[in-house]
Amino acid sequence: MAVKRDLRRKVLDAALELVADGGIDELSIREVARRAGVTHQAPYHHFRDRAAILAAIAEEGFTRLRDSMIAAIEAAPLRADARFEACGLGYFRFAAEHPAHFRIMFRSESHDPRRAEIQRAAGDAMRVLFQCVLSAQTAGLAPAGDPWPLVIMSWSTAHGVAALWVDGALSRSLGGPGYTANQAGGAVARTLAGLLKAAAPKRRARRRS
Repeated sequence: MAVKRDLRRKVLDAALELVADGGIDELSIREVARRAGVTHQAPYHHFRDRAAILAAIAEEGFTRLRDSMIAAIEAAPLRADARFEACGLGYFRFAAEHPAHFRIMFRSESHDPRRAEIQRAAGDAMRVLFQCVLSAQTAGLAPAGDPWPLVIMSWSTAHGVAALWVDGALSRSLGGPGYTANQAGGAVARTLAGLLKAAAPKRRARRRS
């Protein structure tokens, strides 16, 4: 059993290396096997085809994304705004540390409704952000009402900046600020938290009797 698990891990790691080195178009069963140092038929013990390898990486990516956001939240102060910021930073850290996963997770085929395992993992990750937004609303640090528009706005912004980072578009040579991954992620998360707070209805101070 351990040998089979090791083979599966070898195949996934080889696929991730290929994507990191040459992009998703470079990934084939034959090339994955060569990179993993196994026979050409060995990957088929775990994966029916190239799409199955990509699906497994996408599922793993969403699980690691969820774990990254949760770890950042658990290390943050208990304030709702601090935890919202931490969630965004966890998202950005994941993208910076796992760029090959990140590139695969959001391809259109990764969101085929027939891939139930990916949908579950993606939903688990999304619920972490949803809960942070809901907590910010409850604390009066975000506009009240349906949380989903705020979730989508926050996710889209964090994802867009993370994608620019992963693709190198935020480098100083292209006019970017030259941030580290943590600095970029933190700046985006703080800005989003500030925008939500500014848009939240102001609480009236209680009058002293």
